[in-house]
Amino acid sequence: MKTPHIFILFFTVLVLSACGNSKKKEETTSTSDTAEKEVKATHGTDNTIQLKQHGDYTQLYAASEDCKLTTSQLAEALGYGADQVQEQSNYQGSCWFKVTHPDNFTVNYGISLEKWGDTNIVEGQIKSGLKNEMIEVSISESGDTYIKRHPVQGFLLLLNTNYGNPIKVSYSYLNPNGPKLTDSQRDEQKKNTYKIANYLINHYQN
Repeated sequence: MKTPHIFILFFTVLVLSACGNSKKKEETTSTSDTAEKEVKATHGTDNTIQLKQHGDYTQLYAASEDCKLTTSQLAEALGYGADQVQEQSNYQGSCWFKVTHPDNFTVNYGISLEKWGDTNIVEGQIKSGLKNEMIEVSISESGDTYIKRHPVQGFLLLLNTNYGNPIKVSYSYLNPNGPKLTDSQRDEQKKNTYKIANYLINHYQN
């Protein structure tokens, strides 16, 4: 008589356990789907492009006659030696630097302030970039600035909705008599622009 009761009890425990696991799986899936929708909403609607600010970047986005970074700071941003970076020009704070890469090829990197003076234009640039699959838009390491990359020319724009003037990080490789850059060298050139962008934000974060 005890055997049937034990069997029924065992079967009941199995059924309840299976239901519990199924419910947990549904809850996990639901949570994952919700998180994914929230991420898509953040990058796809007009009212959710505001990022929580982690600093005061007034000096970064202010007009200045000085370069936004010194040669030693740019070298630090790239992880290169100080002797690998030389300032090429400075016109009203728009600066270019000649950088010798470890593979012994040189690229000119530029840092300048785009004087738009309108936060509405900045927001428009962010929204249009987020809606265009051809344009790379990422969020800075600090989590409070959008970085938009031009799909053809490759320059970056640091876009913060609290400031009307973006920072532009450019590069130029002009060597008509020399070899073209390899894929890995072009990739390094691209990554360096992001290193400069994030260094700028972190450096001016007050």
